[in-house]
Amino acid sequence: MRNVFSLFVTTLLLGATSSLAAPVEDGKVYTGREGEEVAVIPLTPRSSKKFLLRVKGTGSDLDGKVLPYVLKDWSSSSTEQHNYTTKWHGRDYTVLHMRNSHYELYVPGRSKEIDVSFDEKRTKALESDEVYKQHQKQQADGTLEKLMAFDRKGEMARHDKDYAESLLELNNACGTTVAASIDWASVSDEQLKELSISSFCEPPLKSMQELCKVSNIAKQTIQARVKQVSCRFADSPAPKLDADRVIWTTSRDASNQQEAATKFFKTNL
Repeated sequence: MRNVFSLFVTTLLLGATSSLAAPVEDGKVYTGREGEEVAVIPLTPRSSKKFLLRVKGTGSDLDGKVLPYVLKDWSSSSTEQHNYTTKWHGRDYTVLHMRNSHYELYVPGRSKEIDVSFDEKRTKALESDEVYKQHQKQQADGTLEKLMAFDRKGEMARHDKDYAESLLELNNACGTTVAASIDWASVSDEQLKELSISSFCEPPLKSMQELCKVSNIAKQTIQARVKQVSCRFADSPAPKLDADRVIWTTSRDASNQQEAATKFFKTNL
């Protein structure tokens, strides 16, 4: 499986390479105020719009990794705009964004962009061939496969953690011991890649939390009537109360979910 994946990545993003010379051109380095750095290495031919990027100094999982990127041009007649995009745990992920010569670096674990600018000194010291060798080594030892491949189990665990935090807030606010879970069998890989599953599942928990804060009667009702919450995905939203269990059925196109949840509880509890 690893060999197949590595071949796919190489063919898709890098293309055929020469055994005699690294297929790279001179790159550029952009740096931030706190020592963050991203080296941008063009692959030949430049018309392929394929690059290697190496990030340093951000404290993220990207540091030191040399991943393959595709340059996506979103420019218009009035605006020059480019994204350098790779695969990160199965998703398209933009690490470097340029708009009218202003560069922003994005890394996992940091919600705010990092402003970076061209660094002439580090650019002169950059050795593109060495960066390419790092890329080859990381590709051969499986480092890149691990970062780029979709990790369903890891994604589920992350959302379960976020969901559990919202459940704790509900139980603290309402004085309850409600149990809650996400029905992962109802969630496809594509939904897990594209959507914040925990955010779609949290509205009934948030709604009950707020109801408990503003009304003792609501708090007592929730204590008596709700013991379990299950969240699942379907083609359209269809919440229901089954004995003491709230079955929160949501969908990709659901909107105003907390408002809908509050209306549901006021009508059905």
